[in-house]
Amino acid sequence: MKSTMSKEEFIEYTKSVWSFGAESATRIGHPAPFPVELPKRCIKLYTFEDEVVLDPFIGSGTTAITSLMLNRHFVGYDVDPEYVKLADKRINTILSKRKQQFLQESEV
Repeated sequence: MKSTMSKEEFIEYTKSVWSFGAESATRIGHPAPFPVELPKRCIKLYTFEDEVVLDPFIGSGTTAITSLMLNRHFVGYDVDPEYVKLADKRINTILSKRKQQFLQESEV
């Protein structure tokens, strides 16, 4: 398998400290959301495309959404059914947008 990460990304992602902005808890609907950049870096560093990412604390679904964006599969669960519903809603929104984009591109 070949990595899809550039040399520059690898150098940036393997630094000791990462710094990026926070997500809005109000906008996401979860008390502790984290930015997409956090799981993105971990997923790109430790998986290849078409591999599976496990998220045992799915929360708002950020890791699952990032997995989809990076062409990975995911398995996620949470002890709080309300967060599973929130994640499901956010994931389905992304999948719906991808489907619409695919349909528009195939009409051309």
